[in-house]
Amino acid sequence: MGIMTPYGAAIREAIASNDLAKMKATAEQAKNVIKEQGDISCALIDLQEAIDKLEGKLK
Repeated sequence: MGIMTPYGAAIREAIASNDLAKMKATAEQAKNVIKEQGDISCALIDLQEAIDKLEGKLK
């Protein structure tokens, strides 16, 4: 299947495919990414806070 980021489009594509093997493989990839990298939503919140802080200093 190759490497794909399991967020958003890849997960929805697997669901839409109605292919059980593809769905299971995508779910496994997503679990591995979360295990290795952590929850991206928390990192995104931190990133947005840093952006907001810098933008506040520039204004």
